[in-house]
Amino acid sequence: MNSANLPEAILKKLIAVIKSITDVHSIYWIGIRTNEHKTYYYFNDRKNTTNNKNWEITLLIVSKFYINDPKDFMGKVFTKMNQQVKLFSIHYTLNEIENRLTEGDNFLGLVLNENNRIFQESPLFLTGYNSHPVMYQRIQERWKSRMSKAEYFNSKLDVSDDTYSEPAKLLLANQAISQTCAALLWVYWEYKPPVFDLDYMIHLCKNFSKSIKIVLPKHSFRSHRVYNLICHAQYNLNYKSLQHIAIEDGYYASDLAFKFLKAVRVEGKKRLTELAKIHNI
Repeated sequence: MNSANLPEAILKKLIAVIKSITDVHSIYWIGIRTNEHKTYYYFNDRKNTTNNKNWEITLLIVSKFYINDPKDFMGKVFTKMNQQVKLFSIHYTLNEIENRLTEGDNFLGLVLNENNRIFQESPLFLTGYNSHPVMYQRIQERWKSRMSKAEYFNSKLDVSDDTYSEPAKLLLANQAISQTCAALLWVYWEYKPPVFDLDYMIHLCKNFSKSIKIVLPKHSFRSHRVYNLICHAQYNLNYKSLQHIAIEDGYYASDLAFKFLKAVRVEGKKRLTELAKIHNI
């Protein structure tokens, strides 16, 4: 990914911050996105405008030691970068990378190249992308498996029962969207995320999927509220004792899950057709 969108000073600081948290072997771009916000306010009859600019960056980080809590790692980077850079990072140890490259790993074959590299301590032996009908069959099987799980959770959202629980319904929506995101990550990147944090997976999918716009929060308060409820559904179900989720929130979340799955079926079919050509099917 071309890093020209990120100012050189921010890039150097980002690399320094990452290296201050862990012993890094190499860092690779996957995606970068710029966000600009304007805030207007009146004080003493004068209009004031504040411009805020920040970046969402997806990186693959190869470290010498295992990162126990990637979410904590990303939070530390966000804080040390003065909230200018929100990081979504994929982590491997150097030993993992070397073993996977020896066995063959198409995700790493796509990411680990000179155009994506922004820091490296020593060269890696790169294998490139492996194309073969057997590889395509594996992609297709795992795609079907994830989509089947997503469809199962969606089917449970469409059941009319005498007993109902909106927090439980939100958890079903969370699982339906999570499995759909996992299907997308596999069919585009052949990547299986070790952490099924929904907000994290959604932001990874922003790098390649048009369908993901369906679940991203819109401008309205309700949209942001329901997105937050879906992402924190497990916590709300386990630890919130008071009912704070309206029936309308449950319907909204269910509708998002249905629409997302429907769009991804179409997008995934198109992607599989492209892969069939790459793998000589």
